[in-house]
Amino acid sequence: MLRRSLSGLALAALMVAAALAAGPFLLAAAALALLVGLAEFRRLAAALDAVPPRWLMAPLALLWLLRGAIPGGAATEIGLGLALVPGLPLVVLGRGARRPFTDWATALGGAVWLGYGLGFLVLLARVPRGHGVGSALVLLVLGVAVVSDTVAYLVGSTVGRRPFFPSVSPRKTVEGAAAGLAAAMVLVAVGLPLIRPAVSLAAAIGCGLAAGVASQAGDLVESRLKRAAGVKDAGGWIPGHGGLLDRLDSVVLVGPAVYSILRALHAL
Repeated sequence: MLRRSLSGLALAALMVAAALAAGPFLLAAAALALLVGLAEFRRLAAALDAVPPRWLMAPLALLWLLRGAIPGGAATEIGLGLALVPGLPLVVLGRGARRPFTDWATALGGAVWLGYGLGFLVLLARVPRGHGVGSALVLLVLGVAVVSDTVAYLVGSTVGRRPFFPSVSPRKTVEGAAAGLAAAMVLVAVGLPLIRPAVSLAAAIGCGLAAGVASQAGDLVESRLKRAAGVKDAGGWIPGHGGLLDRLDSVVLVGPAVYSILRALHAL
């Protein structure tokens, strides 16, 4: 527990530093985290008999991660175009691929899941409305993932009784999931109006609900992938926590949820 806590605090400190620094440092930190996450994802995919080509998946993921910092706003369309031509023919017609369509689809899926998903943090970080607003929004997204996961773990391990998606993650409980969701809602309900005063309390609570659900959904998605691959952790980078993908799983879906809701509320 001590090792888990210390490594978690160290990772949290790095995440906070990257969010506050913003600019090139945030982009570099996000790109490094993405590449590590992609490597772990590729190992999990290989256990499921899929071999996504690195030369296709990594550039697409990086392009979509940095789309908010690329002038012109066409990074998404360009990436999809490159995935189709020349990506699809090269994978399908290349030598050595036993399941070429599966490999191509897995590369595209990994790039969308991790690259496009984490790219919403870059979009939030570059919000132009007021000094420090972007960094605060990124911290809020990271906070939702960390707080929801921590509260769910503490409550579930102490008073949790009823299983929550036992076929995916046997240790998760309904009590822990409910507590994690409540913690996410409180955090966003308090934090979002402070960052964007124009957002009403009701809207902030709704955003917190969506963010909390997205956080736990992201965790369950990665747990399902690990269970299918027959492994406990995606990697061993973080003592007591597993791989970096084990920490990114919640963030990847919280970013899109918060960004989409704020855009719908015209708060970005």
